[in-house]
Amino acid sequence: MIGVPKGLLRLAALKLLSSSSLSGTDLAEQISRITDGQWNPGPGSVYLILGELLEKGFITELAKREGNVRRYIVSGKGKEELKRISGQAEEDVLRQLSLLAAYSSLSGREDIQRKILSAADGISK
Repeated sequence: MIGVPKGLLRLAALKLLSSSSLSGTDLAEQISRITDGQWNPGPGSVYLILGELLEKGFITELAKREGNVRRYIVSGKGKEELKRISGQAEEDVLRQLSLLAAYSSLSGREDIQRKILSAADGISK
């Protein structure tokens, strides 16, 4: 089983909050939807990252509109951080593709290995 790469929740939160304001529950639901249910971050992880991003000034809490629901949006500082970590993510994706190609080859699926290497080649150009 392949796990979620370190830092992906931070990237996902900043990216999604740069498009619209979301609550923690909304954020988790968006991630699940985007990944076709392959990744369902738990409330503990989601609220931990939101707290960290808020503390660092990368997101802003909006005034409450509906009861006790807290909604957040990315700040200017958060947009800069998103740009920075997006560049790192590209490097990480290429490393992950390289590992998946090796994994495919070792499992006897050279056809999948070729497809992965072709995709990686298309990204790096």
